Amino acid sequence: MGSLRWIPFVWVIAASNCNRHPANADDCEAILHRLVEIELSESGYQDPVLHTRWQQDVVRRFALDLDRCRGRKVPNSLRACLTKASNSEEIAHGCLD
Repeated sequence: MGSLRWIPFVWVIAASNCNRHPANADDCEAILHRLVEIELSESGYQDPVLHTRWQQDVVRRFALDLDRCRGRKVPNSLRACLTKASNSEEIAHGCLD
């Protein structure tokens, strides 16, 4: 009888990994690129040259963070969610939770 109360806990653990996969380099870069896009848009920058330069600079500066990102569990719907996200809060709490 004592082991029956652990069944819901086991289901919660199993369910938390459903529809998730380990992040690969492309997933991590997509997150970072979307954050930069949002930042530039919110700041009013529309110049495509500036956008490209910022993307490259951010990838260089956050290379270690990108390495730490790889392998973390992310939702299978990550890419669709990033496309729909309109701010960093939505990415952090909607796309990565």
